[in-house]
Amino acid sequence: MKFFQILIEYIFFLIAYIYLLSSNFVVSLIIFVREGKGNYENKIYFEIDNIKFKRKTLSINNFNHQFTICGNPEAKENETLVMMGGIPTDPSESMFWMACEMIKKNPSFKILILHLPFYEKYSQMIMNNDKASFKTLTIPFSREVSNESKKIDSKFSHINQSKIVEEILIKLNITKAHFIGHDRGVIVFEYLMIKNKDLFLSLSRGAQVWNYYEKDWAKLAPVICVGPPHRFFTRPWQLKLLFNLVSFFEFPFAIRSEGFKAKSKKANKGSDLYNRFTHLTYKTNNPKKKFLLKISQTMMQTDSLEEIENRRNLPLDIKIMQFQGEDEFKLNSKNRLISDQPYFGKYNLFRNEIEDLYPNCVSQESDKYKKQFIDDKDHYKKVKLLTNARMNFFALIPDSAHFNVIENPLGCASAVSDFIRECNASNI
Repeated sequence: MKFFQILIEYIFFLIAYIYLLSSNFVVSLIIFVREGKGNYENKIYFEIDNIKFKRKTLSINNFNHQFTICGNPEAKENETLVMMGGIPTDPSESMFWMACEMIKKNPSFKILILHLPFYEKYSQMIMNNDKASFKTLTIPFSREVSNESKKIDSKFSHINQSKIVEEILIKLNITKAHFIGHDRGVIVFEYLMIKNKDLFLSLSRGAQVWNYYEKDWAKLAPVICVGPPHRFFTRPWQLKLLFNLVSFFEFPFAIRSEGFKAKSKKANKGSDLYNRFTHLTYKTNNPKKKFLLKISQTMMQTDSLEEIENRRNLPLDIKIMQFQGEDEFKLNSKNRLISDQPYFGKYNLFRNEIEDLYPNCVSQESDKYKKQFIDDKDHYKKVKLLTNARMNFFALIPDSAHFNVIENPLGCASAVSDFIRECNASNI
């Protein structure tokens, strides 16, 4: 049986390889038609909706780490924000639109957008004698494959990335700030918080699992993903294929909000919404081989269960909030579940934090919706916390799912701005 599985996997790989080659060409052509030589890529100075951004680098141990700044250079500590995005596309660019909306809400803010350390284009992988910590799951049978013989570059672990972030902040004389992470950026900031809690006035975390997970849920992937399927991502081509399938064919699940897609169809070329759609739909599906190999390095050194266990070490006196896409585990028009991080029901990842909005449901069932637990705000919805919740604020962002920062940056900025205002008021 195992021999035939491996044979089918090999045939599947050949078919996928041919498909991805043709997809690469088509997607690259679409990006060129939509953006030409690039929208924000490689530009030192650029603007989004009249908000000025400047990209810089900082040398640490002979490596130039990239960051981007915008807003008020004279900002106070409680008006200083540090942001970081994640994968599978440019970790800086994914945060630009939310940063723009944050500055429009409060021009007193200074925002530092950190690139996920060592994910800059010019960084090189240098393998050492360390070995991979986690195994691979293969497509299409979810067969487990050992990575014991594979060497890794330990600088791509999130804990080592957090050490670089600490050094960057020291060099930039940032001693306190509000931190805003999305996707992998959240994990890096959590490691940073555990070792350097005095840096944090608060932590806002977007589209990231929290402190509850059942091991059997991992076996549902990739048909149903409850949390990111790390083990599939240790093989670069599998990561690329999965994102391609969920983006363009919504198979075996979808990842974008249908509300966002509907709005984007009406967007004029060059508009903010048009550019965000390009980034989320096409650039996400056009990562270079070197970038995918870096993701593989990270995924061989981390795991959802390990990250959840690590959250036991987070300091209790730092305020934390979650901004989550409202359309998570909603059924789309093709009857497919959207995204991978449910906040309700049978696979509720946040059952220790908030009231269950769809009790016992797999998908969002309107007749089960508990509207009494929702407080409608401008551009987002605030969910009622449980009595013993660790979090201090939980926001649902309309017309968004996993990529909420890009799908609805105004909603994300509104929720996080309100949370930061509450944090600052409590510290007066």
